[in-house]
Amino acid sequence: MTDMLSTGFVHRRNNGESFADIFNNGVIEIRSGVQPASADAAVTGTLLARITRNGGLWVAGSPSNGLQFVASGRFVAKHPDHVWRLVGIANGIAGYYRLLPNEAYDGLPSTVAARIDGAIGQADASGNFQMFMPSLSITASLNEVVPHFWRGTPPLV
Repeated sequence: MTDMLSTGFVHRRNNGESFADIFNNGVIEIRSGVQPASADAAVTGTLLARITRNGGLWVAGSPSNGLQFVASGRFVAKHPDHVWRLVGIANGIAGYYRLLPNEAYDGLPSTVAARIDGAIGQADASGNFQMFMPSLSITASLNEVVPHFWRGTPPLV
């Protein structure tokens, strides 16, 4: 599939919030199956893993272990001083990711929740992927460093 921005994310960006304002202390979920048709749609698939700071437990509303982002122009990247880790929760094949802010999340459809979805491909694959992994196989015992994260942000004005 492709990079999908939720209506809630676009609304918040259009009203002056930065990417970091929205997603600092958030989390990236890795899920099995086919990416939903829209980032406003309900989550699908099995939660296979989370990417958090230092691989620690992430809890909505708490800044502990949440991801931090830095901006440079229209690009955002992982905070260079932080270690991000992908920690397995269940066994399966990665299909897509959902970036979530540090807010309560029930997985239901929403046009007000900020979130970004993207397809995951294996590192040597070609195609329309927003995240690459050395292997798409996730196990509950997986614990790997995520060395890089960056993305371009369109001017949403």
